[in-house]
Amino acid sequence: MDTPTLVGTGFVVLGGVVWILCAYYCYQVAPRFHRRPRNWAILGIVFGPIALMVLYVLPKGNVVSDKGRGAQPGRPGTTRDQQAELYEVPKKHK
Repeated sequence: MDTPTLVGTGFVVLGGVVWILCAYYCYQVAPRFHRRPRNWAILGIVFGPIALMVLYVLPKGNVVSDKGRGAQPGRPGTTRDQQAELYEVPKKHK
């Protein structure tokens, strides 16, 4: 009777499912902690539940802010003057 082998296989499959769920949860939760989701999903695949615990223990990441530098959110590297030139309507000369 191969019952111990089947039970062991069941635990391996259950562990694999939990491991993948931890990676998915890392991917979903990382933006709330100002972290990159793709990187944390990879860490979740490699380290499983440990990566999820580390994600919750680490302090929130830094939010990159362009305040005071004149940059528009959503358009990195462009100033407000450059944005205005892009959308400026040409004036008719009389």
